[in-house]
Amino acid sequence: MKKIFLITVTLMMTVVASNAQDTVQVPTYEELARMYARLAAKVDSARQRAIEDSILIARFIEESRQAALAAMPPPKKPTFWTNTLLSQLNFSQTSLTNWAAGGNSSVALGGYVDAKANYEKNSVIFQNRFQIGYGFVKIFGDILKKADDRLAFDSKFGYKATDKLYFSVALGMKTQMAKGYKYSAADTMLVSQFASPLNSTLALGMDYKPFPWLSVTFAPLTGGIVVVSLPELRENYGNRPDEKVRKEFGAQLKVKLDKEVFKNVKVDTELVLFSDYLNKPQNIQVLWDLSISLQVNKFMSTNIRTNLIYDDNIKIADKYGNKAPRVQFREILSIGLSYTLSNK
Repeated sequence: MKKIFLITVTLMMTVVASNAQDTVQVPTYEELARMYARLAAKVDSARQRAIEDSILIARFIEESRQAALAAMPPPKKPTFWTNTLLSQLNFSQTSLTNWAAGGNSSVALGGYVDAKANYEKNSVIFQNRFQIGYGFVKIFGDILKKADDRLAFDSKFGYKATDKLYFSVALGMKTQMAKGYKYSAADTMLVSQFASPLNSTLALGMDYKPFPWLSVTFAPLTGGIVVVSLPELRENYGNRPDEKVRKEFGAQLKVKLDKEVFKNVKVDTELVLFSDYLNKPQNIQVLWDLSISLQVNKFMSTNIRTNLIYDDNIKIADKYGNKAPRVQFREILSIGLSYTLSNK
């Protein structure tokens, strides 16, 4: 190939020289061979340098990539938990000095914590909620009086049967932490304390979730116990004087809604209806909790919480001392500090 190239170049130069002036000198074959050798050496050298430069560039790119990967934080493991912690603290104080209109100086303090830990992956849901609330009012010249006392735990496990229907198992417990009294002008009467009463239920059924914020659970197999540790309080909660633990078995319907209805306005409500197969199933027990919160800013909120209970096993005395089942209602309006921790 090299020889053919040199011969071709020589013939071309000879033809050109024959048509040009005599001053043009035609290189010999040997000179053309040397020129070709020098040109080929330069081409080979350039090719070698290009290969070496390509290797260096590729090595630099790989080292830079490795360094960038090493500098990156490790990837987070996927989590299927959604956790929230709501804490509220409310305080009010009244001070009167020589106040002609009358009244008493007082201090009121209340706190509330609502913790949720929910798991959802594929066909499994696991929801947990713990609530604790306590508040008191101290009127100077009078004893400290409890205004709020709540200790509750709820847990539910569900397995998807269809797109919006789950088989579910739910556990619930609620009681109070401190002693509670009924105050009258003539007497102060103990009406509750920790585990007097304590209500616990275990429910098996189906959970229907048409929307992420709405849940309807029907449990035709629901067992419960009512614990009253103090003998003198047992009859008030439907237990016999010698019956520390009363058993219940029936059907339960629970409707729960948790939704932000307007910007910074959230409604969290739960209605529970229970029919006891063992004792007057026609008398439905009702438990309705409602919480409406308005988040003013990151640290301030206005909240209203209500609780409505009707249970014909619970006997409540009127002002004349007559005990009978009655509708129980509690309302707490609070304005104060509020902060929420959450991972979504």
